[in-house]
Amino acid sequence: MTLRAATIVAAFCLPLLPGLAAPASAASFDCAQARSAEEKLICSTPALGAADAAMGAAYRALLGDLAADEAGLGFARAEQRAWAGRRNRACGAGLPAGAEADSGFDNPADCLLVETERRTKQLAALRADPGLGARLRTVALIEGKPRARLYIRAERPEIADAAMPGAAFFNETVRRFVEGELSRFRKSATDLPEGMEAELVLSADVHVTAPGLLSVQFLGDGVQGNGFRYAAALTVDLGRERVPTLAQMFGTGTWLATATAACRAALGPEMASECGGPELKDPRSWRFEAGRAVATLLLPGKELREIAVPFHPPAR
Repeated sequence: MTLRAATIVAAFCLPLLPGLAAPASAASFDCAQARSAEEKLICSTPALGAADAAMGAAYRALLGDLAADEAGLGFARAEQRAWAGRRNRACGAGLPAGAEADSGFDNPADCLLVETERRTKQLAALRADPGLGARLRTVALIEGKPRARLYIRAERPEIADAAMPGAAFFNETVRRFVEGELSRFRKSATDLPEGMEAELVLSADVHVTAPGLLSVQFLGDGVQGNGFRYAAALTVDLGRERVPTLAQMFGTGTWLATATAACRAALGPEMASECGGPELKDPRSWRFEAGRAVATLLLPGKELREIAVPFHPPAR
């Protein structure tokens, strides 16, 4: 199991019992019609079936928001099918015996659970602007193979509808951001001793902060000699075609004091000194959701801790 897989499983700590059959109603589809390895695993694992049902409800809610947007419905359905394919390939529920899934999970059910719960959150975040959210898709980037000298599995979000205002700017800005992350990783990997593996898994989750305002949270996990984790965020204003500063996003001069106070309250006196570093001032630390801004700090021991403050987008 990779560092990323072990970290995610520990975070969820949900028991999976493949030997116990879940009722057909526990999944988002009719388990009596289950055919694929993934469907059968979902139907035979209660926690996974419940997660799939919740994801299905979130997906139907997004489609309901798009009832009058036929094109948006088409984009949403296409991306949901593409997501299912990416999840199944990564988790490897249908792989031949002895084959290793890209995710690094030992148990495909663990991987399916994590990815399904993640998709539920993604779908909910898109509903702040359904017309825009439905037109988002994920481009999968894969370089090398697991256990090879260099392996990269990255996600790059993009707006699939070229006619959407700001789509070209968003897509190019995100492309350059992701390529910068991958280039730095490749460069540092060349310095590793012979026989040492370099692996990076870079995930991306998009939050629709407000109409025309997207915030992407990237999470990197991997190995480069030693295990590492990091978070990086990118916010894009589609209407103005710019990457706003933190001052422009918060719209007030007191945002840093508010964030520092929230950080100290969350970390406690023993780690309050971490709140005085440069991370809270770095735009890469901040993602913006509908109703809150979240800074992700890297603490000692490779722990990523989120610090949230109330947020209301300034007039644009």
